[in-house]
Amino acid sequence: MGELGELARLFDRVDRATSLELQINTLRTWIDARPEVTDAAIVCNDSMKLGPADGVIPRVTGHEFDLMPSEIAVVNGKSPIPRQVFENHCDDPVAVYVPFAGGESGPRGALLVKSKSPKAFLRKHRDLLLLLASKTSDVLEVEAQRWMRIPGSADSSITPDVFGRIADAVGLPMYILGSSGSFRTANDSFLSTFDYADIEELNSREVFLSDVDLSFDVDRLTSARTFAPQVVRLRTASGRVRSAFDFSMLIGKEQLGILVDVTDFVLANSRLEQALEGQTTLNEKLSAATEILQKTQATAMKSLARLAEYRDQETGSHLHRICEYMKLLAIELHNTQPFSFHVDAAYPDDIYLSGMLHDIGKVGVPDQILLKPGPLAETEWDIMKQHTTWGHSILNQADVELGEQSFLTLGSTIALHHHEWFNGSGYPHGLSGEDIPLSARIGAIADVYDALTSERPYKEAWAHEAAVAEIVDMRGIQFDPVVTDVFLGLERQFLRVKNRFPD
Repeated sequence: MGELGELARLFDRVDRATSLELQINTLRTWIDARPEVTDAAIVCNDSMKLGPADGVIPRVTGHEFDLMPSEIAVVNGKSPIPRQVFENHCDDPVAVYVPFAGGESGPRGALLVKSKSPKAFLRKHRDLLLLLASKTSDVLEVEAQRWMRIPGSADSSITPDVFGRIADAVGLPMYILGSSGSFRTANDSFLSTFDYADIEELNSREVFLSDVDLSFDVDRLTSARTFAPQVVRLRTASGRVRSAFDFSMLIGKEQLGILVDVTDFVLANSRLEQALEGQTTLNEKLSAATEILQKTQATAMKSLARLAEYRDQETGSHLHRICEYMKLLAIELHNTQPFSFHVDAAYPDDIYLSGMLHDIGKVGVPDQILLKPGPLAETEWDIMKQHTTWGHSILNQADVELGEQSFLTLGSTIALHHHEWFNGSGYPHGLSGEDIPLSARIGAIADVYDALTSERPYKEAWAHEAAVAEIVDMRGIQFDPVVTDVFLGLERQFLRVKNRFPD
């Protein structure tokens, strides 16, 4: 049934598919195309909640799964699995049954494969079938966890009202649009930012200007697995027009959005364009635009970082320390220039701001995993690891929207790669050596030092000397040797930062 390389290419296509339906169809089509296979199907336990994707896979009750074998086996006509789950509705009741890992309500689902010689087929391809079932289970689990963490969705403890209060706490406007395009709710930050008294006044005005049709922006809202920002223009109650990054997602037939006001940033760009057309005050306007841009960048990054803080047990002091540690390392690397490439003078300030966003992807990790007081199970750890790719996706969408690199680019790089190891054994991509971006190599030491010297529910804080010794022991294994040596020269300054920003 194909070489290992073919299977790896299949899993890569599945990972790049933009919806659960495409992922499942890719897997089933690949299995169907095997010469020995006459039909294949994938079924899911009806206790697994997949949100809008619930109808993509045939559902089977937990009671029916209870009547099936607990391990991979050939099942006959007495199987309670409906024959209608097969696309060809064939009369042959015999199939190879491969259940996924189960929980309290039975297996999550199962892979069913029909073959002219099912017993021989199972003997020959048992390991491959288990790999395919495991991949399918992972795909379903990720979709289920994504749906569970959507605020206001079924079985979620974070209701729109609670989510709105969180957004208020970090100063971010939040809204929910109903399927008709009218506002269902908006938090206090939204109303105060745009000068509206209440929902009734919002729904009596044209708030979102007509150049962006939010009600029918379905493709953008449904194709992304995380908040996908676009630039929108909003009219205030007094008639002024403001610009914002709109981080939106579709929840059923309603749209939830969080706004980051970038009016000053947009105005600064407009002024800069006018200056480039020949105005004599080019230098003054460029300086003003740069100052506004820097303030906007810092405000946007701090707001996004605070959003992650409200989900995690980390404190604001943790963010301050991480940024200070990274800036110390970057300044010394600029001063000594130990690499074949040049470290720019602006790099320490850039990495100081971007370091705030290294763990922004944790907004996507379910509470029962993120806040668990003890060690994580293997499946929980696999989900936790995805905070790197989720963080990159959240920040990288801004660059996609703008069509060029932005002030979030460096942050997205650190978010994605700060858990890579120098010897290639890290995640998510297993990069090694100088293939790991320098910003991520710096972030790795800063993040680990702070994690070791901070108290957690499951561990005591390490002494400074013990943390330094651990980093030295991992030189060339987890950490870049050059950056590690720079850290050793700065370790007393690290200790001063740690004491200056206690939890």
